[in-house]
Amino acid sequence: MAMLQAFDDDRPSPLVGALAAAAVVILVAGLVLVLQRRGDSEGPTIAVVPGKLVFASDQGTDYDIWSVNSDGSARTRLTDSRSIDQFPAWSPDGAKVAFSSDRDGNAEIYVMNADGTNQTRLTDHRATDEFPKWSPDGGRIIFTSTRDNNFEIYVMNTDGTNQTRLTNDPTTDLSPSYSPDGSKIVFRSLRAENADIWLMDADGKNPARLTDHEADDQFPVWSPDGARIAFQSNRGSDGNRFAIWVMNADGSDERQVTDTDATAAAPTWSPDGTQLAFQTNRAGATKLFAVALDGSGMSQITRGAGSNDYVADWLKPPSTVVTTTTTTVPATTTTIRRGTRR
Repeated sequence: MAMLQAFDDDRPSPLVGALAAAAVVILVAGLVLVLQRRGDSEGPTIAVVPGKLVFASDQGTDYDIWSVNSDGSARTRLTDSRSIDQFPAWSPDGAKVAFSSDRDGNAEIYVMNADGTNQTRLTDHRATDEFPKWSPDGGRIIFTSTRDNNFEIYVMNTDGTNQTRLTNDPTTDLSPSYSPDGSKIVFRSLRAENADIWLMDADGKNPARLTDHEADDQFPVWSPDGARIAFQSNRGSDGNRFAIWVMNADGSDERQVTDTDATAAAPTWSPDGTQLAFQTNRAGATKLFAVALDGSGMSQITRGAGSNDYVADWLKPPSTVVTTTTTTVPATTTTIRRGTRR
């Protein structure tokens, strides 16, 4: 179970941290949850904002990248590499998807067309490269890497050139996300001992701590208007379950969106900023759900027995992002390896 390595471990860590905690809860208490919960039929439901998501799933025999409409229709497999493909991220124009894959022996950053064609490796290093996110103008990709012996945040051009380290701290910096105007990066860090949410300029300067709690705060993502940041935290749950939280972009007005009856992790904003999609085991297996920003209603997006769905990214339409720069990825196609898995 490569999915269960600790988030605070500087070793290669597919689907690290609290995402692993969700898997642990499923393995240990999945049957109990099925009996205790009634999935999305418990409590008010919502009409999910129209759109399209990419996510990782273990449907079949491997962890692959899939896409789905926000109403749960048109579920489509995009990769089939007999490896661990995860952490997908839309390009601002929706034409491409960046993701992490260990198909060549260790986790590297890849990019492909939105239909899964032209899968191309961008990084080539013996270390672990994960968590890619596009800049709002589509010209750069930030990611995390252990190439300096611990997880640090890097940036590169969308063709893989000019890979540059942005953070330099002896602890762990993970899961970066650009502000909508591209001037800031929010990320999760252990530099103050606890796992907290931090902010820095897009060039890595002026790091500032946004959350300060003894619990683990992880997976921060900006709202489309830049006013708020969503994240996951296990505060108030004896550390056993994560919930989705939201705060202002300056760290003020922290408030809980989902309950801790089941683990909720890896939030992503709807295009209009009124809902959050996330992964949760409240239906038994880990599936994608959407929740109203005020927590007043929730609906299930992905379904199906025998598989788990992780770490989604909700496509924001071009009207909500800046698209001033276009970088063409080389036309070479990476051959999908069909050897022994992991």
